[in-house]
Amino acid sequence: MKTLFLLCIIISSFIAKDTITWMKWDLPPNFILNGPQKGTGWANERLKMLQERLPSYNHKSVVVNVNRLLKIYKQKDNSKTIYCTNDLISHPTLDIDDYMSMATFSFKAHFLVTSKAKAHLFGKEGDTLVLENIIKNTNLRLAVAKNRPYLGASKVMQEYIKRYPNQKHIQFLSNLNIGKSMFSLVFKDRADYTFEYLDKSSFYGKELRILDDIVLFQMKENEGTFYDFVSCVKTKKGKIVIEKTNNIIRELKHTDKWMNAFTKWLPTKRLQDDYIKNYKGVFLQKGDIYDDNPRSK
Repeated sequence: MKTLFLLCIIISSFIAKDTITWMKWDLPPNFILNGPQKGTGWANERLKMLQERLPSYNHKSVVVNVNRLLKIYKQKDNSKTIYCTNDLISHPTLDIDDYMSMATFSFKAHFLVTSKAKAHLFGKEGDTLVLENIIKNTNLRLAVAKNRPYLGASKVMQEYIKRYPNQKHIQFLSNLNIGKSMFSLVFKDRADYTFEYLDKSSFYGKELRILDDIVLFQMKENEGTFYDFVSCVKTKKGKIVIEKTNNIIRELKHTDKWMNAFTKWLPTKRLQDDYIKNYKGVFLQKGDIYDDNPRSK
């Protein structure tokens, strides 16, 4: 009888709480959904830290693609659950409204990725490339994800395709594990270059055993500092979650555990040291950083 009573209390407590459904995507090493490293991505680890500090909610997770994500944000329905994600960059070009937290960390945008054998087709080591010039070369085959935002590089691609809708040298992929697929195309000579972040270049390079053959070029269109945020659907309950999350981030971002969840995925010790120096000396010194997209406030 006592056991039944305790069980009823636990069930009642679970039902009384609001539920946050955390949206994830198949994009390692942000979220690692499969394989021996499952659950060890930097977004996985930071999500656990957030959930531990939000005990007044039940927590669920769901894997979504971009189309599902956009649909959820547009519905703005929290009658059954509050949809959030702890991995979203600024998105002024997307037709969605949301509430976004203060910045969780800073990072550099996508690099142009190619192989050592093809690097000379783009420039010399250390060069910053102008994608607007490169994309005009129809002999250089580009492989990219269909629905991933590439920040400044995306704008260049969109403008080029609008002018040349029948172009044949840009391939858009939409299959699962798309990052790995793009790298495979480049290193199997079915494409000449792609775009990717430093942490993902390291992850796919190690997984495909091609890390030493990767050459990365910065692109002028993607220069600058970018930020990642926690985002919730734009409802009253979503706003409350973001307010609570801001208090948590304000504390966690100063811890090594939070910082190192991302740093460990960078490909070299030099890049890791440079990142830590910038994180502590610049990002943390700026205090609370918020996105300037008016639809995310």
